[in-house]
Amino acid sequence: MKKILITVFILLLTPLVLFPSVYVMMQGKEAHEKYLYPIVRITTGNSGGSGTIVYSRPEEGKVSTYILTNYHVIADIVKVEEKWDPSLGKNVQVERRGIVYVEVFKYRDLGVPVGTMRVESDLVVYNEPHDLAVLKLRLAEQMPHVALLPKKEDTNYHLFDETLAVGCSLLFPPIATPGIITRKNYQIDSLPYHMSTSQIIYGSSGGAMFLAKTGELIGISSRVPVIGWGTIPITHMGLFIPIDRIYKWLEKENYDFLFDSAKSEKKSLELREERIKKAKEK
Repeated sequence: MKKILITVFILLLTPLVLFPSVYVMMQGKEAHEKYLYPIVRITTGNSGGSGTIVYSRPEEGKVSTYILTNYHVIADIVKVEEKWDPSLGKNVQVERRGIVYVEVFKYRDLGVPVGTMRVESDLVVYNEPHDLAVLKLRLAEQMPHVALLPKKEDTNYHLFDETLAVGCSLLFPPIATPGIITRKNYQIDSLPYHMSTSQIIYGSSGGAMFLAKTGELIGISSRVPVIGWGTIPITHMGLFIPIDRIYKWLEKENYDFLFDSAKSEKKSLELREERIKKAKEK
């Protein structure tokens, strides 16, 4: 009898070991609010992808909403032209930025998309080598669901931790794909990326990579390896930009108020302007 009871106990534990996501992944309304609602679709003149709402907060009576995405998603709106400057008597490079359109999805029955609110947005800061960009919505309405970016003392996660990538794959409404962490600190152009089996498909770049059990934002989906002269993507080898690298980049650009609630948006951007002005004077 004792042997039978031990066998039954082992059988009951087996699903917890082999299929832990069944037990630890969020469900229902909480899952939709954490995983789905902060994800937006981004389109420009010739391309598109995904974005993640990371900030929507009032300050001094005005609401600011910021979207984190990849640079390659919005790269075609950045134009650098060489023009003659008569006051300097030489050609100078002038950057021009177009408008990015952000679509915030509306749902019924928690997860059935019924339409979008399409909003113009401005590209406020970007970095091509890091493949990161931040957009600001031209909208005074506060967004109710944000993938919060509070910086933690320990943002550590490990191989085999379960993940959920959410993005607008093939520019469909947000799609969630589960997986696990399979590699950390994979170097591309001397920058670290982490890898997950959560599938990243064309269009999901700029979407979020979450820890499945907590809904914690751990990175931004960026790229996948390809074979066959770059024509066949290996979607289950999804590379995402780790959150620690995002923190460091935002701090460098004086956009750390996006994850540090103790910092003021206005003061941070004033410091940024002073820094840029001093750099130009040099």
